[in-house]
Amino acid sequence: MRCKVILSLLLVMPLPAMAAGVTRTSLPGPDRFTLQAVLPISLKQLLPILEQPCHVRQWMPGIKTLTILDTPSATQTLVYMARKAPWPLAGRDAVTLFERHTGDPLVLTMSGNPAAYPEQPSYVRVPYTEGSWTLHDQGDSTDVIYQQQVDPGGGIPQWLADQLAPGQMEAALAALEHYVRDPQRTDCTAD
Repeated sequence: MRCKVILSLLLVMPLPAMAAGVTRTSLPGPDRFTLQAVLPISLKQLLPILEQPCHVRQWMPGIKTLTILDTPSATQTLVYMARKAPWPLAGRDAVTLFERHTGDPLVLTMSGNPAAYPEQPSYVRVPYTEGSWTLHDQGDSTDVIYQQQVDPGGGIPQWLADQLAPGQMEAALAALEHYVRDPQRTDCTAD
């Protein structure tokens, strides 16, 4: 199956009720942040919501453009994503290789590949991003461990990016939880 996981640089939103809190691991360069949560949806139902751009466009805040550039293998997808930014910041874009690693737990990894697609006008290319979604199937729910490391580039100091990361991750999971709970949510065709 084609892996169509989408990474984001997220906007700050309130702490979701289902989050256990973000933990921070100090590293040289971007720090690693981890957030654990339980989503009220089966793993089988959650995967398309994380992997298909048609779903991600509906739940991820701030997405301007989301395009699958290539599928190097049955488990890998190269994705271009551009995000809006609040004034006075420039929008950010990223080129990321996503890969699905089957097993228990199922892991979706994300690795930045900024040189794989030409830089676009009006956007600052994210020079470094790494992350993962580790998904434990619990029947009617899915335990999620979301990790990320991001250098947003464009002169934003790493210390500031690291200060904003917990709120951004909480925002992502809040938006995702709202989407999976939405009774109006419909399936969409794979891109």
